[in-house]
This record gives sequence, C-alpha cells and structure tokens, in this order.
Amino acid sequence: MIRASLVGFVLAFAATAGLVPFFIGLSRRWGVLDRPDPRKVHAHPIPRWGGGAIAGGTLLALLGVAALDPRFRTLLAFRYKIVENGEVVGVLGLRAQFFGLLLGGLICAGIGMWDDRRSLSPAVKFLAQTVAAYVAMMYGVRVAGLALPGLGFVAFPLLLSQAVTLFWLLGFMNAINLTDGLDGLAAGLVAIAAGTFFFVALLQADTQVLLYAKQLKLAGVLAAALAGSALAFLIYNFHPARVFMGDGGALFLGFFLGAVSVIGTLKTSAVLAFLIPVLVVALPVADVAAALVRRWRRGAGLMTADKGHFHHRLLALGWTQREVVLLVYVITLLLSSAALLLTFFRGRV
Repeated sequence: MIRASLVGFVLAFAATAGLVPFFIGLSRRWGVLDRPDPRKVHAHPIPRWGGGAIAGGTLLALLGVAALDPRFRTLLAFRYKIVENGEVVGVLGLRAQFFGLLLGGLICAGIGMWDDRRSLSPAVKFLAQTVAAYVAMMYGVRVAGLALPGLGFVAFPLLLSQAVTLFWLLGFMNAINLTDGLDGLAAGLVAIAAGTFFFVALLQADTQVLLYAKQLKLAGVLAAALAGSALAFLIYNFHPARVFMGDGGALFLGFFLGAVSVIGTLKTSAVLAFLIPVLVVALPVADVAAALVRRWRRGAGLMTADKGHFHHRLLALGWTQREVVLLVYVITLLLSSAALLLTFFRGRV
C-alpha cells in the first residue's frame, strides 16, 4: 500500500493547503476569531476555523485514494468472518472501519467548529466526543483484545472492549486539544506521530496474520493522509500563525490519530501494542496528566484553562514560541525514533 499511502499524503497536503484560505475567509466572515486575553500568547485576533481545512483535506484525500487506486478499493473490500465454537458470530469489514472513521471524524470536526463559534459547555463537548467514539466502534474500530505471548489473541468482553476503546479515543482527542496552545505545536506533533504510525504499519504489515496485516495496511494509508494534512496546515499555522485549528481541528486530529492507532499499532505484539502509541504522544499525555493533577489540587474544574502547561512554563523563562515548539518537536522525534527502533528490532527477534 505504499503507492496508496503516497497518493493519500500528496492529496491531503494539496487539499488542505488549498482549503485553508477558504476557511480563513469563512472565519472572518462569521466572526469566528480567537481574540487575545491574559491567558493567550497572541496579540491580535486570529481565525479559528482552520480545523475545517484539516478535516476537509484529509477526508477528500482518502476519498480520492479510494477513487483512484484499485488496490486500495480491493483492500477496503476485505471482510473477515469471526468464528467462535465453529459458528460465525460476526463479520469485520475494512470498508466499514473506513466509513466509521470518516463519520466519527466529521462529528468531531463539526462539534469542534461549533464550539469555536458558540463556546459549548464541557459536558456537551464530552458527550459529542463519546458519540463520535461509539460511532467508530459501531463500524468495527475498537480494541477487541490483545495478543499475549504463549496465549495468542485474548478477546475482551464487549463492555471491556468498549470501555478501553472509549478511554483510548477520548484520551487522544483531549491530549491533542489541550496541547494546542502555541503556533504549530499540535499540528507538528500530529504530523510526527502520524508519520511514525505509518512506518510502524509498514514495518509490521508483513509480520502479522492476515486480518492484522490488512488492518495495518489500511492504517498506513490513513496515517499518511493525516500526516500530509497536518504538514500542509503548518504552512499557515507555524509562528507567526495566520490561522488556528481551533477545537474542530484538534478534536479531529486527536480522534483520527487515536483511531489509526486502534486499527494499526494496537494490532502489533502485546509488548509493543500499547507502548508504541503512548511513547509517540508521551509528552502531550504527560502534560495533560500534570494539568489535571494541578487543577484538582487547586480545586479548579478539570477542564479549566490555565497557563501552567509545559510550553507556558518555558515561555515564562524567556523562550520564544518557535524555540519551545522546536524543542517539543525534537523530543517527540526522539520518542518516535525509539518507538520505530522497538518495532524494527522486535520484528527480528
């Protein structure tokens, strides 16, 4: 699927780059602007609907790959019968997973863009994120179990499978959303993470059983398109930013990244399954965890914004926005490199 992945990357990059000016104009027309306040680091209003370009560019690219590449369409047609005690109890189809991921991503982008304009309550946003996660699960995007050494694949009971998947997807969505505090920070992190997931899928696809191999190939195409979209957005979002991704972009990117890891990296061996994606996004996850503990100890709401994040602390020490963002990029690249090395050598042990 290298050809399909390359096509997806190029189409996503071109589509997102072309859509950003349209959404900048739309943001200004509808007054969807991020205005300066004491908590923020920009000094003038910035359009907030860049997430529409990210979501639109990614989805258009994936639909374009499906239209242009016969081998990708053949991949999507793959269906796997789930057999228990000699009886077929279900069918898992890649086309269904693909559609569920696109639909869930649209829900995340839509509710996020609405929040960018109307400032929805945390409860409403959490409910919408939960709906998006369950929509993806309905179409087969879920953590069904774990491959354990000597035991083979151990299936999770349905409720446990849903709980793990929901926690996983919500974690990714909110980690990326809370990381989006400096120009280019979230988009760059997602580009690095998606690129890492692509190479993990590439390295692991030929070492797995048929079902996992097919899912890893699908995950590789999805990750490539996501990386292309995030990189294109950086043209307009790197400091000084001309547009922000807003909640629409952050929730879409977080959902898509989490769903790609469910389809892809969580299909690797037990040791690597959870380690790889967590390692790649370790910095934003650690920052979010610290923020939750900090707010809990203060008695503030867990979703209350503050200036205690890792990047805010570096800014307070005199670092520039670009220096902070580039430092985070380097740390994430090092963690991603470690994940790739683990994948490479694990496949040869």
